[in-house]
Amino acid sequence: MTNSRKYRYLMVPFLALATLALLAGVPAVQAQDAKKADAAPADAAAPASDEDFFKSLIDPRQAIWMDSRGVIAGTGDPSGFVGEAYKMGKGPHPEALELSNLPTDQYGLVDWARSIREGFITPRHTLDPAKQGSADDKPFGLALLIPAKSETMPDVIFPHDIHTMWLTCNNCHPEIFAMNGALNNKVMTMPKIAAGEYCGRCHNRVAFPLSDCQRCHVHDKGIPAPEGVKAPAP
Repeated sequence: MTNSRKYRYLMVPFLALATLALLAGVPAVQAQDAKKADAAPADAAAPASDEDFFKSLIDPRQAIWMDSRGVIAGTGDPSGFVGEAYKMGKGPHPEALELSNLPTDQYGLVDWARSIREGFITPRHTLDPAKQGSADDKPFGLALLIPAKSETMPDVIFPHDIHTMWLTCNNCHPEIFAMNGALNNKVMTMPKIAAGEYCGRCHNRVAFPLSDCQRCHVHDKGIPAPEGVKAPAP
């Protein structure tokens, strides 16, 4: 027998045994992979949305957040609201407010409107004893519909009553707001309000922050004004 034939006869059983060993190892490898998959932590699953995916790439300590005007408002936990309103709510309050148990809004700021409506406080409308309890000592009940200039933002319903529980007419008219609703609607914009004009004289300062949009923008566009609410002239 030649050497080549001897080599061929020896290789056949060797290859057969190697093939059997490989086939036997496949189930073991598959079982090991399955075990690893079962042991994988739940948070290793694919993010549920694009937003979650991008958040997963950000170290929360390095995330930078903007306020509604595009100004850097803070850094930190991407699951929380970090902005001007948040910082106001987390800032120190005068001790008298901390101990008052007045109702607060979603930012932890005192909800002054609710404080009045639910009787936590009862401000006087005049300091003149002769006028207390008179017709002049009542809030002005007119509500106005103010169309939002953005097509995607609901319109505003401005209630005079909650404002005149604190203020008199000449606190706002005519220096801040003209006594002409159509003129006010024409010149008033959110950038101006955010800069401290019009509603911004109080909101973002002593009244609730502008980032709490749905406290004012409450009326869907294209729907007639509710009963008792005055709509602007066409």
